[in-house]
Amino acid sequence: QISTLCEEPRAAYNRVKLTSYFETRNPSDLSMTSEFDENGKTVWYDANGVELLLNDKAVSVDTKAKTVTGASGKVIPYDACVMATGSFPFVPPIPGKQRPGVFVYRTIEDLEKMLAYAKEHNVQEAAVIGGGLLGLEAAKAVKDMGIVSHIIEFADILMCRQIDQGGHNALVGKIEAMGLKVHCGARTESIVGTDGTTDHESMAPVAALKFSNEHWDDLPVQMVVVSAGIKPRDELARQSETIQVGERGGIMVDEQMRTSVDGVYAIGEIALYKNFIYGLIAPGYTMAEVCAKVVANDLGLKPFQDEDQLPAFTGADMSTKLKLLGCDVASFGVNQPRPDDLDVQELVWND
Repeated sequence: QISTLCEEPRAAYNRVKLTSYFETRNPSDLSMTSEFDENGKTVWYDANGVELLLNDKAVSVDTKAKTVTGASGKVIPYDACVMATGSFPFVPPIPGKQRPGVFVYRTIEDLEKMLAYAKEHNVQEAAVIGGGLLGLEAAKAVKDMGIVSHIIEFADILMCRQIDQGGHNALVGKIEAMGLKVHCGARTESIVGTDGTTDHESMAPVAALKFSNEHWDDLPVQMVVVSAGIKPRDELARQSETIQVGERGGIMVDEQMRTSVDGVYAIGEIALYKNFIYGLIAPGYTMAEVCAKVVANDLGLKPFQDEDQLPAFTGADMSTKLKLLGCDVASFGVNQPRPDDLDVQELVWND
């Protein structure tokens, strides 16, 4: 018997395709299995004997009693518990982040709230704080809403974890040709309200971004989308007081995705393998495949003859090829090597 607790009102969907939601506004186009019914479920779960508990966030794990408790109060006993709680958007402590008109970009509900707010407040221009992969996806989402989109990046280049200065220059040219505005090296000081305040208390709607950069004017925007990275949702492990977590977050796992507690496993953006969180979808799928076989082995359902034959997650290729804002971006190799790294040779092809 497999039970899965889901905080959201619908079954699993592909967050990587979240931007495409604006094309049809149909959540089923993002489904990982088949079409959603009116209750947010798909036929796959019943067909495969999986109990799906929607709107029922897991709120505690008792590793001694081997039970998981949902927000509904339902208590589920387990022989194996797989944690795939993912991550939540990190929102820097910018004064004004509490204002109406400030959003994160993570779920279908986030997009619906943005759409409703933009319509209600006649939003003409919006700022996306963060010029990484998710930030550029969010900027595309804002553009698709018919709003002028400003990309605000602290670093001197976009996608600083994937590309170098040359790649940045080429990407910015493409992005600006589409009508988006790019502001790199931006030091966001506060989110200004319609009442002119820049504090942590005022609930006046968004009116502008204020920067600490010398000679930079305030940027008039009516909406702000924060996409400044992610943090692992490891609160269940911390509350358990038995499952080991990393210093900076994430549930520590070995090559078989086992945690420090027997019968408990972790995969995806919550899993910390060799002090590294893999925030891409491909490593997450690999972890899931490894974990499924290891759990079947550990429960004696499909045991391997020898422990050495067990599948293992030993890291992942972080090369990426993504279609951002309508243009292909590929990243592989060491994008910003140290000057003293003699093992790296730089090759440039400029067309």
